[in-house]
Amino acid sequence: MTRYFASEKKNRQRWLGIKDKDVDHVKKEAEKLLAEWEFEAMLEKSQRDRLKQERPQNSAYITGVSGIKMKFVRHIKRRESRAKKSKLGRKKIYTSTIYTPYFVVSGSVEGKKYIRKFNIKTLGFDFAWMKAVTYLAEVKGIKQFRHLLSKKPSVDQFKLIINWQNSQGYEIPEHRLPDELLDDEKNIKSDTRSSELIFK
Repeated sequence: MTRYFASEKKNRQRWLGIKDKDVDHVKKEAEKLLAEWEFEAMLEKSQRDRLKQERPQNSAYITGVSGIKMKFVRHIKRRESRAKKSKLGRKKIYTSTIYTPYFVVSGSVEGKKYIRKFNIKTLGFDFAWMKAVTYLAEVKGIKQFRHLLSKKPSVDQFKLIINWQNSQGYEIPEHRLPDELLDDEKNIKSDTRSSELIFK
């Protein structure tokens, strides 16, 4: 008796001998076991289908290259107050939250995990992508990776990402978008104003 299980990536088998046994009893035992396996397989399929439905929610992070995601990473900055110390001898500590767009490279090689982030604000979108792909290629021992560089996602994807992350409780301000997007918006506003002046 055989039943394939996707979670185990192999057939689950059980041999039920009939020698010196009641054939009808063995048949009923086999049918019972097969029914249990069918039920277990159905539960597995239901769980996989549920995960497939949930997965698109995180698809905004996908770049098209396995092992590289694009997202806003949260940093907590702490600084001491510039005011004089209080009577207790302690200065107040102020915290601020900063969100930065990154390419995040992560995975594992031979059981060793790796993760590195490439700051899009400081490196620029194109250069950060090149650095991320180059690092991934080095870690995985990929000598030819032009095909990976050519899969560079659109910077416009960060518009989807900021909306998605904010819907999950983040509070990412628009000015933390990649500078390439902010520059485009400035140019659009400038062109709009110029057009309005011409028509006036």
